Amino acid sequence: MTNHIYRFFPPKKINGVGTFQDAGPLENDPLISALSEVAAMFPLVEEPDFMVSLGTGAPRTKGDKPSMSVSGPLTLWKDGAFPRLWRMFWEKMRDRHVKQVFRTHPRYHRLDTEFDGELPRLDDTKSIHELQLKAQEDHSVCKVIDNIARCAIASLFYFELDSAPAACNGEFTGTGSILCGVRRGDPAFKVLLDKLSKCSATFYLNNCPISGAFGDGSFIGKDGNFRKRLELSLSGRFTISLKQGDSEPCNISGSPYLIEKLIIA
Repeated sequence: MTNHIYRFFPPKKINGVGTFQDAGPLENDPLISALSEVAAMFPLVEEPDFMVSLGTGAPRTKGDKPSMSVSGPLTLWKDGAFPRLWRMFWEKMRDRHVKQVFRTHPRYHRLDTEFDGELPRLDDTKSIHELQLKAQEDHSVCKVIDNIARCAIASLFYFELDSAPAACNGEFTGTGSILCGVRRGDPAFKVLLDKLSKCSATFYLNNCPISGAFGDGSFIGKDGNFRKRLELSLSGRFTISLKQGDSEPCNISGSPYLIEKLIIA
């Protein structure tokens, strides 16, 4: 496996800069790097709306605990690149631990298909069609894709305060609006609202349904864009979610919210 990596993706030396290697072998599922980037770009957001990890196939797992072959380190030592490859090996173990930790996270979605035998070689172009059919016929990913679609639709909506709310004894009173990133002039606008209307979608504020239905006048602002006004009387933290049909509610973009962070934003 490691020999294949070096043949297909040899290190690249740039004079005056250094030697670089494809990051795939080191961090095949760069979730930690992605989350760090999100935290740097959006400091007021506690976590992303949802995370989608796309795999390219993996051996069928036989257990949760990774095992280490005795012959592995010896082979690496013979190859003469022991220090770098040893670090890579343990990074791969960490990569697997990352998947195990996030597997039960409600906002983490992993799309991958498993193989009973060995994975095809990277240069085996004849297997591309077979791999495509295997992915298309893998029904185990259908439920994951449906969940991703619901999360993606819910994340199109977000909440903004109309003005700074009044604070009294830890309680905040004010108004705000649920808005939509898809605007009136977009062809997807009517399609989106029709879809949500047909499945009787409902917004929830702290698990309590918000009155009104998609398609009625209370969901449209004077400019024709989506706008659902809310009156707030609550403490600092609250959740707004969207329930589509009989599925579990999905948080809209940025939810759960902190009043203090909304004021700053």
